[in-house]
Amino acid sequence: MSATSLDPLYKMPKSAAVYIAEHGWTQGAEVDADGRVCLTGALRLCSPVPGDSYLARAVLRRRGRAESWNDRRGRTAGEVIGYLAETEISDDDLAQTFGPQWREIVDQVRAISGATPAQIERLGAARDAAWDAARGATWDATRGAAWGAAWDATRDATRDAAWGATWDATRDAAWGATWDATRDAAWGAAWGAARDAAWDAARGAT
Repeated sequence: MSATSLDPLYKMPKSAAVYIAEHGWTQGAEVDADGRVCLTGALRLCSPVPGDSYLARAVLRRRGRAESWNDRRGRTAGEVIGYLAETEISDDDLAQTFGPQWREIVDQVRAISGATPAQIERLGAARDAAWDAARGATWDATRGAAWGAAWDATRDATRDAAWGATWDATRDAAWGATWDATRDAAWGAAWGAARDAAWDAARGAT
């Protein structure tokens, strides 16, 4: 992954600040009836790369600067725009949010968000095959090799952030008939930092 390919993600908070300044700010909804947006709505609507809004939102949630912060009583548009305008996302932010496998998670969320229904179905089938192969005795060996010491250090924050980003991306990628297949697509490259996300997807497969 080149630095250039990550530039839109790094600059998403600044892009969201511009979007809010142009369209207006609101609380309690991503987009209101007048087209005004909250912080996370701006991230979603200004994202030039599919999936990056989920990644950026996860980073800002870790910082305590997402939905709850936007919607807090007494918050102003100036505070939200000012914070976003002065904020960039860094490799360190991504590592702290998603753990040492953050590059794979970025790739996975982007791939899922830009996938066609047919691609999503194939991902779901591949996940099912991988799960069948890994369950039983092979599961213990796979789990140990994939996690080791890094699991204990990054387990909670990484699990929640990776699950949040992959869950939201898969949900929006194929809402409706292909929902289950899309959800299960998270198994792929996000294995390292999103074990619990993949486990949930596998357990919920029908």
